[in-house]
Amino acid sequence: MSTLRALLLCLAMTACPAHSQVVELRVAFEDKDTYDHTGAGTAIPDNPGVAVEMVAMLPSRVPRLKLQFSRKPWARCLAELESGAVDAVFSSSFKPERTRMGVYPMRDGREDRRFRIDTKTYSLYRLADSALAWDGKRFSSPPRLVAMRGYAIVDDLRRMEVQVNEISSTEDAFRMLLVGRADGLAQLSEVGDYVLRKNPEFARIVKVSPPLASKDYYLQFSHQFQQKYPELVSEAWKALADIRQAEHERLTAKYLKQYAD
Repeated sequence: MSTLRALLLCLAMTACPAHSQVVELRVAFEDKDTYDHTGAGTAIPDNPGVAVEMVAMLPSRVPRLKLQFSRKPWARCLAELESGAVDAVFSSSFKPERTRMGVYPMRDGREDRRFRIDTKTYSLYRLADSALAWDGKRFSSPPRLVAMRGYAIVDDLRRMEVQVNEISSTEDAFRMLLVGRADGLAQLSEVGDYVLRKNPEFARIVKVSPPLASKDYYLQFSHQFQQKYPELVSEAWKALADIRQAEHERLTAKYLKQYAD
């Protein structure tokens, strides 16, 4: 039995009082291989990733919740959140236009970062012998960039009038750099670093400092679920904040060690 299944079964057996109404929460997350959600495709492997393990702990703190996980391309995760086909997605950075798809923890009209899953940076990746640079505000020359389809950084770059080609695979993006079809990749730093570490074929690619952006990431709920179970949504966000403080450092160290070996 996988770590995730064992954890969910144990939590379901020990955390839910018999008289409580159990509510199924259908949670979707991306089908790409990262520290947050390991493996590629629809399967959920043993040792499923930092964010998956954190979200899987929710029933231990919110006993009424029973989780059902699924993996999909990120754009589909967001589309199904908007339609109500899934009840929540992670990890979703705050974008005003995404509020029509689902709800974030809010305070005084702004995202309430106390209830984030974690904070991540986006970095620029380029060939080691490329002259392309980023000073924290602007690029040294107009670049042709690639980024993951549906990721928040795409809109940020386009607002800067940067040419961005959206694709579905970090590996494919790095290969575009190697053959000269793009000047750089804008990607989550931990994802880019992870793919570089795993693939010797990308040895000519380096990460540029400083980061392009820093963003907080959340468990985003559907409007339909929030309207039906507003108290559960609030409880879940508060529980995730506690889980982040108690477990994020340990889990990050676990996966860094696992994938450095």
